[in-house]
Amino acid sequence: MDSTDVCAVILAGGRSRRMGFNKALLDIGGQPLIQLLIERIRPVTDRILISSNDCLSYNFLDFPVIPDHFAGHGPLGGFHSAMLHNVCSLYIVLACDLPNLKTPLIKNLVSMAEGFDAAIPRTRDGVVHPLCAVYRRTCLPSVEGALKRGANKVIKTFLDDSLAIRWVSPDEGKFKDADLANINTPDDLRRFKTVLRSRHGLNM
Repeated sequence: MDSTDVCAVILAGGRSRRMGFNKALLDIGGQPLIQLLIERIRPVTDRILISSNDCLSYNFLDFPVIPDHFAGHGPLGGFHSAMLHNVCSLYIVLACDLPNLKTPLIKNLVSMAEGFDAAIPRTRDGVVHPLCAVYRRTCLPSVEGALKRGANKVIKTFLDDSLAIRWVSPDEGKFKDADLANINTPDDLRRFKTVLRSRHGLNM
């Protein structure tokens, strides 16, 4: 797959209610979390979009910030708007709060989407991760249909029988469950920083 035909979409439009402030801008080792994600994405593609209705917060990134076409529909609405903005074959769709995400997993998902409408990881605990996945443009009709019905649950949309989904196990994708851990609460952030300090000796 030509990297110019792959677009990454970072979903940064959530309200971060449980965290109490914008998760995408969390300071991780001296840089915003969203900047860390961008560094992990760039070896795969330079076509990066930020999905958010708050354009001013992300001006420092120098990437397009795409507001929702269907307002109030969460990540699904953000993904849809990005697909309308940038036409390509594959979309890497990522939540903004994945500090352990590694570039090899992104590359593996892109490769594993060949011949499928999407490649979605499933961790050993049985949880699927549609917000760290790769989708083909062929998903657009299902996404639009779900939004027009008023749906906003990403995973329910991709359980559509008309879509061919590759569920990627840790063994296939060469990842660990912890690689897909989110930072949703202040306690999650404290735990993550404790691990980071012990691993790298960082002063955070």
